Amino acid sequence: MTRTIGYIRTSKNTQDLGLEVQRKALERFEPDELFSEQISGRKENRTELEKALNCLKKGDTLLIYNLSRLSRSSKQLVNLMSELNQKGIHLKSVQEAIDTSSATGRLFYTVLAAIAEFEAESISIRTKEALANSDKPLGRPPIKESKRKKIIVLYKGNHLSLKEIAEKCGVSEKTVYNIAKKEGLSRK
Repeated sequence: MTRTIGYIRTSKNTQDLGLEVQRKALERFEPDELFSEQISGRKENRTELEKALNCLKKGDTLLIYNLSRLSRSSKQLVNLMSELNQKGIHLKSVQEAIDTSSATGRLFYTVLAAIAEFEAESISIRTKEALANSDKPLGRPPIKESKRKKIIVLYKGNHLSLKEIAEKCGVSEKTVYNIAKKEGLSRK
């Protein structure tokens, strides 16, 4: 028996009306279960979305109000849709009238995936071209020798924590750790 699992989301916990609008729209499709949360769509870890996805089995349908409720990032959206497709789970979006159980819905999904892939590749090409045409040195500037020596002395002194050394020298804790490691120093 196939099931329909609904998922609704708003970004802020002050948007109760937004949740209600989505709930009413999804209830027309009589979902077997409905998950809702109020969290940014850019967040990767969304508890209720994870619960909804974990309920879905092959042949089931994930029902959403619109694609932006599922994700704000096209990359994240395409990855999620690809994952659903691999598991044989359909996606139905009320506002965009997308239903991947139909040939038209799958076509739309394929076009969306192709656009996202094209966008990612174009960004990569532009970045590589910009780097190739730039005379600017990349990365962080090297740490001055005097500061490096100060970090080593403080580290060897064993009186200050990594955080305290970092604050005192105006660098990150990771920098302190990397310098100590490079020098073969250890605090065991």
